[in-house]
Amino acid sequence: MSNSRPTSRPRGPQAIPLTSEQVSPGFAALLSGLLPGLGQAYGHRWIRGILMLITPVLVLTLGTAFIVWADPLAAFAFRNAPLVAFVVIGGAFAFHLFVVGDAFAGRMHRLRGRHALDYAALALVTVALVAGYGTIYRESAPWAALAARVFAPLSRAPATTPGDRREPPPAWTGEERLNVLLLGIDSRDGDPVDRNTDTMIVLSLDPSNGTGAMLSIPRDIYVDRPGLFQGKINAAFAAGGPQLARRVVDDLLGIRINSYALINFAAFTRIVDGVGGLVVDARRPLRDEAYPTESYGVERLDIPAGPQLMLGDVALKYARSRHDSNDFSRAARQQTVIAALRTRLAQPEAFRGLPALIGSVGTTIETDFDPANVLPLARTATGIDGSRIESAVLVPCGAGLNPCQLTERTDGGYFLIPDDAKVRALVARLFYDPRIRREAARVDVENAGAPPGAAREVADLLAQRAYGVGEVGDAEPAPSAVVLRNPAKRYTADQLKELLGIPVETSTGTGLPDVVVRLGSDYRGPATAK
Repeated sequence: MSNSRPTSRPRGPQAIPLTSEQVSPGFAALLSGLLPGLGQAYGHRWIRGILMLITPVLVLTLGTAFIVWADPLAAFAFRNAPLVAFVVIGGAFAFHLFVVGDAFAGRMHRLRGRHALDYAALALVTVALVAGYGTIYRESAPWAALAARVFAPLSRAPATTPGDRREPPPAWTGEERLNVLLLGIDSRDGDPVDRNTDTMIVLSLDPSNGTGAMLSIPRDIYVDRPGLFQGKINAAFAAGGPQLARRVVDDLLGIRINSYALINFAAFTRIVDGVGGLVVDARRPLRDEAYPTESYGVERLDIPAGPQLMLGDVALKYARSRHDSNDFSRAARQQTVIAALRTRLAQPEAFRGLPALIGSVGTTIETDFDPANVLPLARTATGIDGSRIESAVLVPCGAGLNPCQLTERTDGGYFLIPDDAKVRALVARLFYDPRIRREAARVDVENAGAPPGAAREVADLLAQRAYGVGEVGDAEPAPSAVVLRNPAKRYTADQLKELLGIPVETSTGTGLPDVVVRLGSDYRGPATAK
């Protein structure tokens, strides 16, 4: 009788690690083709698989960060966007192909001696990668070429303009107001680039409060700034390019223009066609018996009133025509078209055909806007409701339009002479300081010895600039001061100090108002014409 004890059987199934012979090279290659590193994980090479998964993510993140934060790299990347796109996509393809080959080779680092089915799987994955990355490159190449054209000014040395010793405007952070000068020119194939502008519009966005404004600048405004520019404002571009045009508008309006966007009519037409046309509500019929054609002839233009879909050529004609009405209704039509384009661009499907259209011969579109802020700008511009974007035009007095800011002069030609005070008053209302509105301080104004009516004038001035004006009245005689009663509203008090030229005093108090503007006998009027 044997004393040997029976061998116990294992209870339940047990996981048995795959050996190198049991791992399917073809399946491993297929897995890494789907996701880099997955095939290595299948072969129990976990560390190698994780490294191959996170390596491209880290490289892409670090590369993007360097381009965004290092201006020279950003300029190089956008100047050579097609080459950068080829290198990035080609590098990603080569890395992915290496990962697939590594998964196929396995722990033994062996490519030979596999089954025919494994080689067929490897070939299938390789073909799929070639097709996939080829498609990505074909889709991205037009966008890269477009980016190189649009952001071409980044690759050029910063231009200087006569009489401009100021620091450039601070970079936009996505929170404060953004002012962009839109320039439209009628350049055609073979034309010189130094042409007068046909359209000048300042587009201003307030991300903090979700509002915006558009101000059209008539082309016949006469600028008399010796050392900077003298002549009609639409000739500033021809004299010194977009930088001088921006500087002149900056000086006229008393605000800082953050960037410019330049577009010619060929590009505008193709953009509108590329997004499938614009829905424009023509408030009145437009008839023009002598609309200029591209061949320097004329044609008859007849656009009925009412909502309608306008393709590029019709939208351009609707925005440009000036023979049926004055230049100021034309500016209003241009703003209507821009608003319709903004609405259309808010729809993601509108972008697909744009690169090929805009990249055609004869088109011009460029900006010096920081490309790192393109996405925040897109979110801001499309997130503002159209009803919260105010439109205005600088208009002449005597034309039945009120308020007015310009005076017509016809000696030696037709000129519009700006009234600086009236222009700044309109600009202050449209382009207020977003932080002041966000702080929402209540400001009372007291006449403490100033001339009669001074308190009301100051209150009206502050209301134009989005200050929350409360009570306006008289007080006991005292020196002029901005009395800060709520320390949390310090920014408002400091801005009032700069505007009115009077010191800030702090005072303890409870409840409203947050700030009191006290006008004494020493008050001499606003210190700045901003």
